Amino acid sequence: MILRLLALALLIAAPAAPALSLEDSRSAKRKLERVQDRKMTPGERLVLSENEINSYLRYDYADELPAGLSDPLLRLEPDRVTGSGLVDFVEWRAADGSSPGPFLTWLLAGRRRVEAVCRFTSANGYGRTDIEAVRIAGFTISASTVTFLIENLVRPRYAAAVVGRTVALGYNLQQVRVERSRAVLVAR
Repeated sequence: MILRLLALALLIAAPAAPALSLEDSRSAKRKLERVQDRKMTPGERLVLSENEINSYLRYDYADELPAGLSDPLLRLEPDRVTGSGLVDFVEWRAADGSSPGPFLTWLLAGRRRVEAVCRFTSANGYGRTDIEAVRIAGFTISASTVTFLIENLVRPRYAAAVVGRTVALGYNLQQVRVERSRAVLVAR
């Protein structure tokens, strides 16, 4: 009886899986193309729902995901983005022809569930992302280890990856607001 109650409590407490759809993906794609093509009018607000974003990642952006990354999922809360996915760091790093070295290969080989909680704020055409927490396979990673992973695995492949600094939003955007289950993009 106690096990049944525990199982029921876990089902109730577990977040519902997003309802991903090709229709939501195409909607997100159209909206993102408007932003990329700078077709928003000054002051216009464009809303991307969490389902649209996750559907886009699953359907229309899937071929763009780096090797070693699968099942990406974003959760949006006010000023917070939680991103998760399955990552094989060795496969991801090997895709550009390099190796993370024997120690990191031993430590990071295989698919691991990775979750990062980031604070995102923006105003006046600039935005900033700060990492608040990272978990790999359920283990919380220290700030120094996160910095090490970014410097040694992310930046060599994505030189433009910026964390902890304010940068221009681009695409003629004034602001990107992260709200509960949606992102609101505001044009200049």
